[in-house]
Amino acid sequence: MPTCNIIKLKNITPLHIGTGKENQYDFSAADLHSDTLSAALAALRARQGKTDDIEKFLQSFTVSSSFPFWENVFFLPRFQGKINVKVAGKEEKTYRKQLKKLKYIDISLWSDLVRGHEVLIDESQLKGDFLLHTSVGFEKPYRSQVNQRVSVPREGNEDASPFFFNRKYFHEKAGLFCLTDAQGERFEEILDLFRQLGESGLGTDRNIGGGHFETEADSLDLPEIPDANYTMLLSLFIPTKEELAAIKVKTARYDLLLRGGFMAGSNEESLCHLRKRSIYMFNVGSLFPTTKPLTGKIVDLAPAWNDERMHPVFRSGRPFSIPVKINES
Repeated sequence: MPTCNIIKLKNITPLHIGTGKENQYDFSAADLHSDTLSAALAALRARQGKTDDIEKFLQSFTVSSSFPFWENVFFLPRFQGKINVKVAGKEEKTYRKQLKKLKYIDISLWSDLVRGHEVLIDESQLKGDFLLHTSVGFEKPYRSQVNQRVSVPREGNEDASPFFFNRKYFHEKAGLFCLTDAQGERFEEILDLFRQLGESGLGTDRNIGGGHFETEADSLDLPEIPDANYTMLLSLFIPTKEELAAIKVKTARYDLLLRGGFMAGSNEESLCHLRKRSIYMFNVGSLFPTTKPLTGKIVDLAPAWNDERMHPVFRSGRPFSIPVKINES
């Protein structure tokens, strides 16, 4: 089984990730995606004066989106389409909706599914978004909570207006992790950048203690599948023009995600309110009927704004992907 470097985010303080929409505080983005993570790392390097090689840095590694863990149990995303799971003693029609709601699968069961095997479970192993190897001692890694806040205008000539703010709270035994193909010195640099990111924080509330975390390096064994017939995304993906034919979109199983939002991470405070250009990316869990390596591309989403301080806003669509076996029947 190939072993992959992972980075664990532990002891995460309440987290809110903006959606880039008008009601961006009412809802926190459901996932901390690969393009957000890689852009945050690149922004940290830029603040350290390393501004000349940002695109080259992003080209040097891939990182997955983040996924939850509970103690020593890691969860990976379900793939698009029907999963080959049966519930013992139940007719399929009675649990079909539960399977459709699944988002994360215990890696021990996930490894069987991506090998093309059928998995037989007990109904107690289905816990909302999660499919567990065992439900003993398990609690959901996180919960969402909505609180009311008040926005006070800076000018003082307008009334204060209430709004709702959604944050994600993590259990003390849980956290997030991401996979990366970075090795050697590059991995050590990325790990150090993650440590700095944990100190400075991620998300909207980082200036008041939100989105801070501790970092730990670890490794994860992924299944080796010699008879693979599909490629599965564990990150977001923007294909190159040449790859469009190879991924066979007409027969692929995929989900698209619109990415955009504000330039909130810019070092130029006066540019932070500007909206980046938006782009659709293939989402985590998408399946393509090919086993050829995917390369993806990096795009510049800087808005068309006539200001000499405007800088590139790179977003990485380079995929972290793995070969899997999907039964067509």
